[in-house]
Amino acid sequence: MIYCKEPELTGRIVLPKDPQYNIDRRDFNTFFNRFPLVIVYAQKTQDVVNAIHWARYRDVPLRIRSGGHNYEGLSVVDAGIVIDVSDMNKVVEVDHKRNTVTVQTGIRNIALYNALWSEGLVVPSGVCPTPGIGGVTLGGGHSILSRPWGLTLDNLLELEMVNAEGRVIHASDDHRSDLFWASRGGGGGNFGVCTSFKFRTHHIDTVGFVEISWDDLQDLGSVLKIWQNYTTPDADERLTPTLLVSSGLQPAILMQGVFLGSAKELERLMQPLLHAGSPQNVTIEEIPWIDAATRIAAAQPGTPLPFKSVGPYLYHLLPDKGISTIKRFINEAPTSPSTVFFHGLGGAVAKVSSTATAYFQRKALSNMSIFTTWDKPEDAALGFNWVEDFYRAMIPFTRYVYVNTQDLSIKNWPDAYYGNNFKRLKRIKAKYDPKNFFKFPQSIPPA
Repeated sequence: MIYCKEPELTGRIVLPKDPQYNIDRRDFNTFFNRFPLVIVYAQKTQDVVNAIHWARYRDVPLRIRSGGHNYEGLSVVDAGIVIDVSDMNKVVEVDHKRNTVTVQTGIRNIALYNALWSEGLVVPSGVCPTPGIGGVTLGGGHSILSRPWGLTLDNLLELEMVNAEGRVIHASDDHRSDLFWASRGGGGGNFGVCTSFKFRTHHIDTVGFVEISWDDLQDLGSVLKIWQNYTTPDADERLTPTLLVSSGLQPAILMQGVFLGSAKELERLMQPLLHAGSPQNVTIEEIPWIDAATRIAAAQPGTPLPFKSVGPYLYHLLPDKGISTIKRFINEAPTSPSTVFFHGLGGAVAKVSSTATAYFQRKALSNMSIFTTWDKPEDAALGFNWVEDFYRAMIPFTRYVYVNTQDLSIKNWPDAYYGNNFKRLKRIKAKYDPKNFFKFPQSIPPA
């Protein structure tokens, strides 16, 4: 591509000389400290087009950011350009007749829930409040409604993207179906900059909500053994359960779940778990969906912090040895708080073939996020080592890794993130980005 003159950057531009630069260059994971040449907050699709032309003209590295939640801080880059779509955060259209919604890709999980709640609708999205829908969807999207309604990407119907040449293109099952396939699980930033999504919506009103807590980690063995049974193929898929196990926090164990049914049915379903260990607090009730989403979001990190995390999958029920390994690492966590978060999957997620979309880990029973943060910078190495040692110790009991919990220390990352779908992803990359313009550590290379 030949340019007669340097393309102009448009949108909200932040440069190193600007007073907000040192805030705007930080990602959600504040451990990373990178210094881009320029941050472009796109206000419309044309701003993204112009930024891509500018990056090509200058021949500088480029990163894409919607919510800034990449676990390795890869949505910011030294001496390059960051295209940030977080100002593109509107619900563009709600079509009640077709049960669809079109949104810009910078809208956050909790903002999307709130916007659609007034319409009595929902798109299943993540449990954390502040990730952008762009990154969530392109990597998968584990939600508290995953078991009845699938991943976020399972509800995606169409996308708008600016490609490596700065052209605006669209993809769906009927148009550029190969790119649409790759964009559902291939991870953010590999094929272009997505600017809008059209989703299928679901009608929602009140839901069954459950929250059970245990103060003593000694209860972990009995609780986890029972909790796992809510993720098996024969478990009631109206319930999506989570389990948060914490070191240095109270409660030590917190179970939450959303159930598409009555509180009476939910209470009956929860009986085995209510008799595991010694639960301290129990809430089982019918509440508005948005209240359930807000309570679950409150248990997740909501403000930027330094952390290390990785999310392998469980394909089988954990044996006693696996549970004792988890117990040992939580008890020996060197920094506080350190947690393990289990997110129940299966149900509608598992009813889709592992090759129907780029998201490969369809048959997993749950995802297991190992997480730690620290107060003192000198403790970062302790936290990193704990997560990596924990992950390695769990390899006999886990398979693959969620691409939205990217970890640069994983050697065979193509298999971990994509399994048998990696070869096809490389071929699609070669078709849509043959010169590998969208490149970053662990990005998909062209075949």
